[in-house]
Amino acid sequence: MFKKTLHNRPKWRSLQVLSYALFMLPFAIMVFPEQSVHAESGRNEGAFPPPRLHYLLNCAGCHGLEGHSSKTLVPDLLDQAGFFLCSPEGRDYIIRLPNVAFVKLPSQQLADLMNYVVFTLGKGSVPTGAKPYTAAEVDNLRKRSFHDYSLQAYRKAVVESVLHACPAAVGKLQVYGTALDQKEVANMGGNSPSY
Repeated sequence: MFKKTLHNRPKWRSLQVLSYALFMLPFAIMVFPEQSVHAESGRNEGAFPPPRLHYLLNCAGCHGLEGHSSKTLVPDLLDQAGFFLCSPEGRDYIIRLPNVAFVKLPSQQLADLMNYVVFTLGKGSVPTGAKPYTAAEVDNLRKRSFHDYSLQAYRKAVVESVLHACPAAVGKLQVYGTALDQKEVANMGGNSPSY
């Protein structure tokens, strides 16, 4: 009996290892899609381009995987983000937002990410002749990030400037901040934002 148990032990161990490997395979494919697809096909078909990957890691939690969000809390980006390039205030605004300006990416990668947001997710909302963000522009704007502003009030003013400059945005961009809370009004000194 003892010899039989020892004899079967290597087979049992092999089955355990095989079971564990099969169990972990789907997780490995999710975590390392580039390597798994590359190994099978010899190409990088499953790899996310870096701007898309940075969007998924830094933005999608609030703005949704494809730019759709909970509209009452967070603006949609899909078919709308490009409208912000209609006015200089709008162009600056989306980089100066704290969640954008303080993201842990070098300025070139942040420029690529924001160009993805504006030109890919924004699609038809981009005004004719709009130029992509450069690393130098992003670097300058993130140094002037918002910190002592009422973002609701400021966004309201920026969206109004965008709506004035881009009639196509009317009815698509939501004007947030129409009911500012008392703290935000107090932060603004009781006045509308100026820039």
